[in-house]
Amino acid sequence: MATFRFRLEFLLDLKKRLEEEAAARQAKRLASIRELEGKIAAIEDRRTSLSTELTRKSEVGEVTPALLSLYSDYQVKLLQDLKKADELLLLSRRELAKEQAALRKALVERQLMEKIKEKKAEAFKAEELYKEQNTLEELASLMKARKIRMNSDAS
Repeated sequence: MATFRFRLEFLLDLKKRLEEEAAARQAKRLASIRELEGKIAAIEDRRTSLSTELTRKSEVGEVTPALLSLYSDYQVKLLQDLKKADELLLLSRRELAKEQAALRKALVERQLMEKIKEKKAEAFKAEELYKEQNTLEELASLMKARKIRMNSDAS
């Protein structure tokens, strides 16, 4: 009996590879988003600790105009960094949505190719069974014809 061979196997392999690449891109994007979220949390923590430190120093009376200016400049820098990180996070989330859509598309395309392969395999199997059935019927009819001939020759 012949074995099934899917002629579009190379296309199925391509679809699998494209799906894997889309999944890898999405994983990298998620990692960068987690990194940005960590950076934003660290900036927020630093701003909070800076504010607490300034309040503590003002209660003790250790605040000087120069120190206040330094704190203010650093606070401005932290706010700028926070704004940049938020913008990057927003862009990364937009890109993540695009990459998720691309992954879904690649997944559907691969599954479609696998369904086509399954249907072709089923059709091949049905055709092979049909051929085998015809062969068996031919053999049975030949055997019957032979028995009839042998009986007629014997009489």
